Amino acid sequence: MVKEVQYYLAAFRKVEPRFNPTLLDKDILKSIFAWVWKNNAYNTLKLDYKKGLYLYGSLGLGKSMTLQAVRQYRNSVHARYESTHDDFRMKGILLKSASELANIYAIDGLPGLVPYTDDERNLIIDELGREPKVAKYYGMEQNILQLVFQLRYDHRRTSVTHVTTNLTMEEIAPKYGDYIADRFLEMFNFIEFKGKSLR
Repeated sequence: MVKEVQYYLAAFRKVEPRFNPTLLDKDILKSIFAWVWKNNAYNTLKLDYKKGLYLYGSLGLGKSMTLQAVRQYRNSVHARYESTHDDFRMKGILLKSASELANIYAIDGLPGLVPYTDDERNLIIDELGREPKVAKYYGMEQNILQLVFQLRYDHRRTSVTHVTTNLTMEEIAPKYGDYIADRFLEMFNFIEFKGKSLR
């Protein structure tokens, strides 16, 4: 397990060479590592291993960097253990910003979103809430993130979704509807990042 901790910290340094683990909350770092490996000894936040990670808080606190490092780490784990692990947490993981998903719909319509709503894909949605509320494809308007979350909810037992955002739980329902906010409770572990900007 010590070797895996070293890989985990190295993933952060690949994302941000100046990464200093002492600047991030130790319970968050340990618990996210625990989430990957289902290791109760490290899981101080008591994260649910069947749910994705919803990282929220003010700007500049390391939310995106943390999930990018998780992606880097998990993709390397997937490559090393592909033949022996079938747990969805060990699968490779895609990364798209909420704005990129809205733009993909505007260009390619619903078929363009298939790679991000497929039941075998794990996905990080970065900067949720910064996308346009409505995207148009040939005049057809759609709240794209609302749709993406509904489709990903339907596959929550075979793939996982992670989010970085400035939106608190209370702000989800007004933006995406009560229906989606209620499903978020089944989809996510909510982890608040606090403190001053690291930038």
